[in-house]
Amino acid sequence: MKEEAEREREATLRNARREALELTEQFQEKAEARYREIIGASEAEIETEREKLLAAAREDAARMTALGKANVDRAVELVVGKFRGAIRA
Repeated sequence: MKEEAEREREATLRNARREALELTEQFQEKAEARYREIIGASEAEIETEREKLLAAAREDAARMTALGKANVDRAVELVVGKFRGAIRA
């Protein structure tokens, strides 16, 4: 009788340990899946923000390029004007 109770106790403990291990594995898998979801969503947000920043930078670069070209044109006009003035003098 005592041996039977001991075997039953051991079987119950084995079952409990196996169920605990299975639950731990299930929770681990769920946690990893959630982690991948969060990372995926974050990467998408980062890419969207990156594209916004790049678009703004491209617009700024285009504006600066236009201003630079305008400054070159004015500088050329000034040099040509001084040159003509020097020739006429």
